[in-house]
Amino acid sequence: MAHATSPKGRRAAREATVAELGRALRAAHSAVLADYRGLTVADLTELRRQLRQGQVEFRVVKNTLARRATQEVGLTGLHPLLEGPTAIAFGLGDPLAPSRILSQAARALPRLQIKGGYLEGKVVSRDEVLALATLPPRGVLLARLVGALQAPLRRLAIVLQGNIRGLVVALDQMRAQREKGQGTG
Repeated sequence: MAHATSPKGRRAAREATVAELGRALRAAHSAVLADYRGLTVADLTELRRQLRQGQVEFRVVKNTLARRATQEVGLTGLHPLLEGPTAIAFGLGDPLAPSRILSQAARALPRLQIKGGYLEGKVVSRDEVLALATLPPRGVLLARLVGALQAPLRRLAIVLQGNIRGLVVALDQMRAQREKGQGTG
């Protein structure tokens, strides 16, 4: 059995790390890469707590191993972002959660620099990550969509209801006139 300090052990550990990063990249709906240089341990601990609450996994990665993993999963567009200290926030639930949480954290912690990321397999720039962070949550977007689809149907129902009501009133008036005409004749 190879020890972690032997060359074979280190290589096996690196290969396991690359494989694990590849699995995380495939499983995540999105990921945001950030430079965490200058953050204190307390800052990182609080950031990890916030990310965990949003179902986001946060890992500090070695760039060479991350390059290998991104190569394996076909995300070579992330390679330019793998410079300097790099942490990756993997979105396992809401695809916009990593963008939203890291953007908020970057406002509070100016040393946290968002580099870019990917969403549903498409590489996105830093500016796109920040723009995604401003989108409302999925539930709100779905509610807006339902409301937008429902409004014309509601108006149609009101118009049809008004026409039916008018028809009923007209028929009732005709019936009243006939009864009046039959009663006098």
